Amino acid sequence: MITIATTPPGHRSPMSPATSVTIELRGELDLDSAASIEPTLTALARTGPAELRLDLGGLAFCDTSGINLFLRLHHRCARAHTVLVLTGVRGQPARVIRLVRIDRTIACRFASPPAPRRAPVDPAHTSGLRAGAMRVGATRP
Repeated sequence: MITIATTPPGHRSPMSPATSVTIELRGELDLDSAASIEPTLTALARTGPAELRLDLGGLAFCDTSGINLFLRLHHRCARAHTVLVLTGVRGQPARVIRLVRIDRTIACRFASPPAPRRAPVDPAHTSGLRAGAMRVGATRP
């Protein structure tokens, strides 16, 4: 599924292209889905917004068909003097993009990884400790 939003809202006039167009990609980007969305993305690249953003935050999977789509779109955007930016890149798509080094050709904004969850502290294990009784690296007598 593709969701198209213009950024900033209401900034577009009939005589001038949008400053930035954001396209959210969700689901899996493979041979079939890449072929189905390429005409839409190509048409947007031809309109010549200053920046075309592909928000990949909702993308669960991307194979080489998706990578090739990004490269073709990058070349089309360059001809239209548009900057292509991949945003919200995370998970499996981020690993593929880094592996094939697309981030050296196309601007990528990787999503920060989620903070690690801390295990809950069991009060039974801490009841016998005094504040400041142990230091890091110290051993119990």
